[in-house]
Amino acid sequence: MLKKIMTLVLSAAAGAAMATTIHLAGDSTCATYAANRAPLTGWGQVLAKFTVPGVKVNNRAVSGTSTKSFIDAGLWNRLLAKVQKGDFVIIQFGHNDQKSNKPKTYADAAVAYPANLRKMIADVRAKGATPVLATSIVRCTFRNGKLYDNGLYPYRNATFAVGKSENVAVVNLNGISEEKINALGEKDALNMYMYSSNVPNLKGIDKTHLTKAGAETFAKWFVDDCKAQKLPLAKCFK
Repeated sequence: MLKKIMTLVLSAAAGAAMATTIHLAGDSTCATYAANRAPLTGWGQVLAKFTVPGVKVNNRAVSGTSTKSFIDAGLWNRLLAKVQKGDFVIIQFGHNDQKSNKPKTYADAAVAYPANLRKMIADVRAKGATPVLATSIVRCTFRNGKLYDNGLYPYRNATFAVGKSENVAVVNLNGISEEKINALGEKDALNMYMYSSNVPNLKGIDKTHLTKAGAETFAKWFVDDCKAQKLPLAKCFK
C-alpha cells in the first residue's frame, strides 16, 4: 500500500514538473542570440540544458533593457500573457537600470528599480506563478588583481531588500560570480566573456557579455544555488 502511495506521489510530482514553464525577464546577459552571433550567448539561452524532461524555458530577455524599459516597451505584458498557474518567472536586471545617461532605461536603485521589481512580483503572483529574483552577473573588470564594483552593488542590495520585504527568493548571481571569478583570476575568467581571444573577429573590449562556455557556467551557478537554497524552482532542474 505504501509503495502504491509513493508511486502516486512521485507521478503527481512528475506531472506537475512536466506542466511547468520557466519564464525569464532580463537583459543582454540573459538573452537568446541568433546562431550568426555565436559565440555570444546569454545564460538564459542555455538554461534548458539543465532542466528535467518536460519543463519548458521561455526566455524573454532582451538586449539593452532595464526594469523600466522592459515594462514601458510592453515586453513585460507579453511575457505575462504566456504565464500559467504553477510557472516560475526569473527576473534579472541591473546592467541597464544603472545607466543614468539613458533616460529610457535608467531606474535608480533607491526608488524606481525596487518599485519596478515589486510591480513584476505582484503581476506574477496574480497569475498564480512564482517569481524568483536574480542579481546581475558581474562584469569581468579587475583592478589590482580583484574584481571591483562598477555600479552594480546598489542594485544587488536593492534586489535583496525587495526579496526580503516581498518574501521572494533571490539568487545572488552577482555575488556568486564575483566569488568564482575572483578565484579564477582575470586571465582565465576572461575566457568566459566575449573579450576572449577565442572570439572570432573580436571588436573592441567586451567584459560584460558571455560566450557559450561562459553562459553555460553561469547557468550552472544559477541552478546550483537554486538547489542549495532548496527553492521550489529547483524541482525543474536535473
